Amino acid sequence: MSNDKELDYRQLARLMDRTKTKVFLNTNGAFLAPLMCSLDFRWNETVPTAYTDGKEIGWNPYFFLYLDEPTRVSVLLHELWHVALLHMVRRGERDPEDWNIAADIVINNMLDSEGCVFNGCNPWINHDFDGQTTEEVYDAIHLQKPSMCSKPQFTNPGTGEAGDSDIQEPAGGASEQAQVQHQVVAKVVSAAHASKMAGKLPGEIETTLNKFLAPKLPWKTILSQFFNELCNQDYSWSRPNRRYRDMYLPSLIDDNEGLEHLIYYLDVSGSITDEDIIRFHSEFKYVKDTFAPEKMTMVQFDTMIQKEEVFLKDDPFEETHVIGRGGTSLVCVREHIIEHEPTAVVVFSDLYCSPMEPLPSNVNIPIIWICVNHAGANVPTGTLIHIKE
Repeated sequence: MSNDKELDYRQLARLMDRTKTKVFLNTNGAFLAPLMCSLDFRWNETVPTAYTDGKEIGWNPYFFLYLDEPTRVSVLLHELWHVALLHMVRRGERDPEDWNIAADIVINNMLDSEGCVFNGCNPWINHDFDGQTTEEVYDAIHLQKPSMCSKPQFTNPGTGEAGDSDIQEPAGGASEQAQVQHQVVAKVVSAAHASKMAGKLPGEIETTLNKFLAPKLPWKTILSQFFNELCNQDYSWSRPNRRYRDMYLPSLIDDNEGLEHLIYYLDVSGSITDEDIIRFHSEFKYVKDTFAPEKMTMVQFDTMIQKEEVFLKDDPFEETHVIGRGGTSLVCVREHIIEHEPTAVVVFSDLYCSPMEPLPSNVNIPIIWICVNHAGANVPTGTLIHIKE
């Protein structure tokens, strides 16, 4: 089929709809189908085969037409799994080409074992790596270059043209790319929730989410320390939130019944990585969902307060749009604490800045500092906890 042939986009849309329908019938359809519905689809003649950047899945229409229907489904599943396994988030500073090959091997091995076909596409498949993570496969092939990396991951059977990396960077600068990464995580979490409700969350996804999104900090212990600092009253083991009927958590026996207002200060300066932001969001969401303070405020700051978002007890939280990315100063944080006088404060930062001056003697607010990847950092007041990503 020549690329000069006029395309019938209505027919292409019908064929794509038929391909998408097969995803609903897939073994992992309860998870992949809602994820697929959250992504845009785009015909793109400038790419040899297909790709995803986490926001959309793009196809060369001629490549799509050359494929038989089972292979179309396999390629679509392949791109969906890139998003589902957070491959664009997990790469970090690794070599993009080798990371793409490793990710392709992990996905294609899985699809091949399920009986999917890639007729004419010449994909990366190597069952010697079965059972290994993408990071483990990457380490192996990165050391063996160039002998391991001698063929394309996908080939357009109509033109013979080799596909470039099908994990593409989203358009825009660092801030826009970081925002896309947060959106990808939110989409995967949302699809995971939907499939959990159906009782069919794939084990691979549960492992990935647990590894990259589960909170690392012992928040029950940390918040109990907050309560101890707030007053010397006894605790009752009441249920602070009706959504957690089977979970008993400590709360104060007084009119406030625990954390009235918890403020999270999120460092969004340029030295904070995308992975740090995802970690901060995960910790925030865990505390909100588990302990249900009456009010939680997320405050983004760099050299000034950039954004404030208030979440009441029953308000949902999935993600926030990150702005800022300048330098870092804790002066604005100190002023904000004094002005708003919350029950307690959590500051997420790498603390590559001048220490915050102590609060005035009449402002008795417990502060916990979560410091990422800066073992030498110190704070003049409050509790300092180091985490290493």
